[in-house]
Amino acid sequence: MAKPPNEKNERLKRQFLEYRKHAKRLSDKSLDREIAALERFDVWNRRRDFAQFHIEWAMGFRDHLDSATGKNGQPLAKSTLRAMLATMREFILWLSQQNGFRSRNRAADADYFSLSRRDEAEARAAPQRPAPSIKQAKAALALMPKDTPLEMRDRAVFALLCLTGIRVVALVTLKIKHVNLQEKSVTQNPREVATKFGKVIDTFFAKDFLEAETALADWMTYLDAVALYGPDDPLFPATAITAQADRGFAATGIQRKHWKTTEPVRKIVRLAFAALDLPNYGPHAFRHMLARHAAKTCDSVAELVATAQNLGHTDVLTTLRSYGQISREDQRRLITGHVDEA
Repeated sequence: MAKPPNEKNERLKRQFLEYRKHAKRLSDKSLDREIAALERFDVWNRRRDFAQFHIEWAMGFRDHLDSATGKNGQPLAKSTLRAMLATMREFILWLSQQNGFRSRNRAADADYFSLSRRDEAEARAAPQRPAPSIKQAKAALALMPKDTPLEMRDRAVFALLCLTGIRVVALVTLKIKHVNLQEKSVTQNPREVATKFGKVIDTFFAKDFLEAETALADWMTYLDAVALYGPDDPLFPATAITAQADRGFAATGIQRKHWKTTEPVRKIVRLAFAALDLPNYGPHAFRHMLARHAAKTCDSVAELVATAQNLGHTDVLTTLRSYGQISREDQRRLITGHVDEA
């Protein structure tokens, strides 16, 4: 039978999370992961007082994670272990600095929540993430219908993802004024757009994607000339749902409001690729698509830097580590110079 929460531990966890939120400025998503890691350790440790922490607890928890499995029945990924142990390391470091704990807990004790060098290297290795090719994205866009306002909007959503790889949380908060078709740019101002870490990001359209530019321009023309939307209105307004006398509720057009979640965008992308019988790529896959295309076609370091900035990365290495993987076949061709005959 599981032990009930230890009030002393719960208080310390709350204080630590307040510190991480306000002093270290962690996002809600990161805080949720840290809450889960702290709770997992607390449950495994049978709710014993954190004040009595001993290095054997750290080593035991490491062993526990090494043998644990996820929901899929497979061993936990090294990156997952690394994230959990990093949270515990930060927690013990913080605890060692609190009044009443300095004499009991040493900062060096936190080091026992560390992966081996081999596991650390595996955890840092960027996994190969699925992403469409430029050719596949263009084919999917070409198949999308465009007869109704909702279809035009959905097509424009897909087009903007192709052109910019913009994060989906930012996309759903864009206003019309944030897109400049003449300059081929999107201005992501964190005062109005939900950018990661509140960064100001200037994003420009990827070249050689005229079909996507046309789809986006057609939609913005409709918003301006037909729907009579203004600069401060949503670029991608939510679907209007109304009651129908004979068939319940139905989508009847657009309403002058932003989407409340990112799920509609995920559905648009999923259906577009499904029409070509392609895998269920999510909106984030467009970032991988553009970065990998750049890694294969850039002729200079400056182009790689421009791609990194376009994706909102301050360091080009972030782009290369997270998104810039190339296929095994391309790696072989570039290193050996061997090209297979068709």
